[in-house]
Amino acid sequence: MEIHIVKSTGHHIGYEASLSVSDGYTGLHGRDEYNAAIMHIFDLIKVSYTLLMTDSAAPSLFLSITVFEEIAKVHSGHMRSRGELETKQIVKRSKDPLFNHSKKHRISIDPLFLSSERLHHSIGKERVEEIITNYEIGTYSSLREKALYFSRNNEGLHIPSKFISINLSAEHLLIAIELFGELFWGMTAVASIASDETDEIFLRVTKILIQ
Repeated sequence: MEIHIVKSTGHHIGYEASLSVSDGYTGLHGRDEYNAAIMHIFDLIKVSYTLLMTDSAAPSLFLSITVFEEIAKVHSGHMRSRGELETKQIVKRSKDPLFNHSKKHRISIDPLFLSSERLHHSIGKERVEEIITNYEIGTYSSLREKALYFSRNNEGLHIPSKFISINLSAEHLLIAIELFGELFWGMTAVASIASDETDEIFLRVTKILIQ
């Protein structure tokens, strides 16, 4: 199946986020805070993996998407604490790109970060491109809620565990791990060690997709 690639806007949103600051997120103040945020994301990856291995695909997917969002906050917003505050645009939390789920997804799910051979080999290049496109155009923006909340509309009852597949969850976890390594390995010793550990998880999750 041929995938129509939509031009990514994530880089522009990320740049916008780096130039603004809100009272909800003023950036990360120093190496210790940066490392603490990295370890928080690392913990989310490990819990997502644990849930996936117990066939809890829906909550695992929710946490992987949360990883996307937290990665966007660190990647685009950690420098907010640097420089003169007057040089940055002060915005309300409601206008802060890093408090908008869809914008955070697009910052992270950028083809610049998701072009590795291991990711294309495990998920498939076309599937990676499809996932990127689905986040860019908003098709996958609702996955976060669909993975966690039940609903009942005119079409029927939606139960996350009946809707979210193991494969969809595994794909998202692999992407979360890829982003973690791509953006944080080499930034600090703590980040590099954590990234190396997620590489082991990546290999285990890949086996789920092969089966």
